[in-house]
Amino acid sequence: MGRPSVCAAIFSERAIKLPRNGTIEEPPGYCKAEDLASLFALSSQSISQLTKDGVLKKRDTPAGKRYNVVESTRTYVQYLRDKAAGRNDALEREALEAEVRIKKAKADIAEQEAKEFQGWPV
Repeated sequence: MGRPSVCAAIFSERAIKLPRNGTIEEPPGYCKAEDLASLFALSSQSISQLTKDGVLKKRDTPAGKRYNVVESTRTYVQYLRDKAAGRNDALEREALEAEVRIKKAKADIAEQEAKEFQGWPV
């Protein structure tokens, strides 16, 4: 047969020890952040950030919150495709433009208040 695949080595059978309740096995197809980080060649912090950004999602399992390997891989690949196509850049550009508009509006208000303070007619 040959050697087991890298994924099989990373996601080999594990058991989580629980006090008084025995053990709960890792659910098939799910993994911890560290394992996903290893699969994607990222840091655990990057996985956490991708989760906070909504790219990756944790699911409830009997062993706790885990990532579905197939779903996470698909969404991460789509995220990378979107980023390569510049779709994320457009969203970031829109956010920056909105921030500039807000700052300009605040500056206009501050200028108007300064004129009023100095007795200029508005």
